[in-house]
Amino acid sequence: MRDFRKVCWTLHREIGFLVVGLTIVYAVSGIAVNHAHHWDANYTRVAEPMTIEPTGAGPTAEVEPVVLERLGLTREQVKTTWRASPEVLQVFLESGGYEVNLVTGETVRRGARPRPLLFDLNFMHLNNGKGPWTAIADIYAGLLIVLALTGPLLVRGRKGLAGRGGVMMAAGVVLPVGYAVVMRLTR
Repeated sequence: MRDFRKVCWTLHREIGFLVVGLTIVYAVSGIAVNHAHHWDANYTRVAEPMTIEPTGAGPTAEVEPVVLERLGLTREQVKTTWRASPEVLQVFLESGGYEVNLVTGETVRRGARPRPLLFDLNFMHLNNGKGPWTAIADIYAGLLIVLALTGPLLVRGRKGLAGRGGVMMAAGVVLPVGYAVVMRLTR
């Protein structure tokens, strides 16, 4: 048993050091993804004011091509346009758009910019890249299983499985199982 415990200590220590970086990636991203209903963890919304030469509030068919030219856009880049009012033309692109005051030339470019670092962490966490990252994520999950199985065997006595450690481990198992049962019963 002593040799088995020594192997558990070694495995737990070495694997623990190995998975620190991945654990931080998944933990930080997990918090962000869990709160997607509160904020967009991947993108920052931007509204950048700018000015173009005014076209005047003429007919849409006449002012639209001039506005697109002044914005440096081709018709192929534009999803659609909409005349929000006699003075305002909105230009919708795949990723954002412009709101142009035709009389004053005041323009607001609206869009989204990836959040530094958090975008990349979420990309990895959600496995959007697939490919090699799937294998890395699977190996990480397997290493977490090894940590979960070796950890409880490291501590003996009242702080180990026979005492406080066992109670904490039971709570860790009951929490997700209990939640799943409650969710199933309330559907």
